[in-house]
Amino acid sequence: MKFRLLYEGPIPPRQRANLVDIHAIRTAIAPQVRELWQHSPLRSDAERMLKEQYDIPKSQIGILETRGTTLFAPLVSKRLDLMCELDIIFLRRQAPGQLIGEGGDIDNRIKTLLDALSMPPPAQQKHFENATSSDPVHCLLQDDSLVTKLSIETDRLLRIAENEHDLVAIIGAKISASRLTVTNIGIVN
Repeated sequence: MKFRLLYEGPIPPRQRANLVDIHAIRTAIAPQVRELWQHSPLRSDAERMLKEQYDIPKSQIGILETRGTTLFAPLVSKRLDLMCELDIIFLRRQAPGQLIGEGGDIDNRIKTLLDALSMPPPAQQKHFENATSSDPVHCLLQDDSLVTKLSIETDRLLRIAENEHDLVAIIGAKISASRLTVTNIGIVN
């Protein structure tokens, strides 16, 4: 399964990013991942899989996980034996190929983006104790260890950005089964 996600806004370098910054990016991308579940091949299995583990029989797989009181729905998860390749284009105010500048180096921005595409790790549970919604936060990855290939391209953003960290990220994702089998949601390797 292939698709693209789009993010417009700040992605601070990892050393300047905090959990609030990362979660803001995560929640900005979440509606796009939620929309994926409305289309084939995910649509037919969405109701069954987007349930908490205690709501479904052992023979079925649920993907929802909690951190604190916040519910997360990772699309690519170990339970489903899925992996993901990412092809990311960063459009930013710096010249193409310029890796270091006032906006922060690209590798640290990638770390921030990968954190935002993933569920928060269990160690951050206490930061998600006050959920205001029972709806899950849809994210791409259970954790970034499920990324098997990463390609980054930078180019110049040809419009005014509000601050030096603003950019446009076009995130191409290719999801496949980690084994040569048909998975529970119809993705074949």
